[in-house]
Amino acid sequence: MKNLKNIILLTIALILISFSFSGCNGFGSPEYTLNVILEDGCTGTPEAGTYTMNELDTIEYEYFPAEENVQIEVFMNSSYRGSSGTLIMYNNVTMIVRIIDVRDDWEFSYYIEDSSKVEMTITFAGDTPFAGTFSDSRGYSGTWTVESDSFIMTYENWADYVFTGSVTSMSGDYIGEGIQLGWTAVRID
Repeated sequence: MKNLKNIILLTIALILISFSFSGCNGFGSPEYTLNVILEDGCTGTPEAGTYTMNELDTIEYEYFPAEENVQIEVFMNSSYRGSSGTLIMYNNVTMIVRIIDVRDDWEFSYYIEDSSKVEMTITFAGDTPFAGTFSDSRGYSGTWTVESDSFIMTYENWADYVFTGSVTSMSGDYIGEGIQLGWTAVRID
């Protein structure tokens, strides 16, 4: 009877040990999915595809634009990340890599001399992600350009206002009518 009990306990122990080596299908490390989407004009690693990863796997990633004068942005589960870094798997992740393209509607804020913030909506349009026209919710308009990380927005019908800054942060400084202060913009979802 004692031998039968030992045999049963040994069998149960072997079953539990085999489950521990079978990944997510037992008591082992959970598996997660990494889905990488590289939009046109982007290259890097990991390449586009769907990968099965174990919990706490570390993935080094690095992405580049295919053309020199553009910047890229990386989103992981809708959160903005840098173009290179380390990802530790602890849930399913969808990584989207794309060229920064300002052509859209933006909530735009700039500051005036008394530290007040002025807000408006700006719509950027154009045939390419490098240049185009814009109009704001007040009826003013002009042209914009992007080269590497540099963003320049020049009004054609509002005094002499020129907004310069970073396309990756969509913020910077402006000058107009002798005033030089800061601005920020957030894409409207």
